[in-house]
Amino acid sequence: MKLEATKEDIEKIESFLKRQARGVLEISARTKEGAPASLKVSPVVDKVPFPTIYWLVDPIVYKKISHLEGQGFTKELQNKINNCEELQEKVKSIHEFYRDERIELFKELNLELPENMMPMITENGIGGLRDFHHLRCLHMFYAYHLVRPHIIGDMIDEKLRSFAI
Repeated sequence: MKLEATKEDIEKIESFLKRQARGVLEISARTKEGAPASLKVSPVVDKVPFPTIYWLVDPIVYKKISHLEGQGFTKELQNKINNCEELQEKVKSIHEFYRDERIELFKELNLELPENMMPMITENGIGGLRDFHHLRCLHMFYAYHLVRPHIIGDMIDEKLRSFAI
């Protein structure tokens, strides 16, 4: 879903971020009410590579996922991944698709970086991870899930439904 960010969208996003929204290309997903939920941002802002091209900006979901992380859910998911080859391969695929999308976006926007910074674009996964069998921030995985649904996002959804948070 390609949706241009309106002035009102940017104001909501900046209020949530508590800073200027930089590199915003589009609203990649919206809430049922039409508010921005996930942003697509440039892989390079101010000549610096951004490891994440999708940002979760739905304050309600952000808070719920922060609660899950605080309860150790990232570690719980990582343990499941570590003990299941099929899940390891699925997580690896998520990182690979994300990386490939970032590379395509980099090319599409005709961006440039010094050669020593290119691995952040061409080799790393979600959030700059180098190990494609690992998770870091569930917010990043979920922002991507809102655009391209995947198993980690499904597991987050399931956990969110099981909590009254």
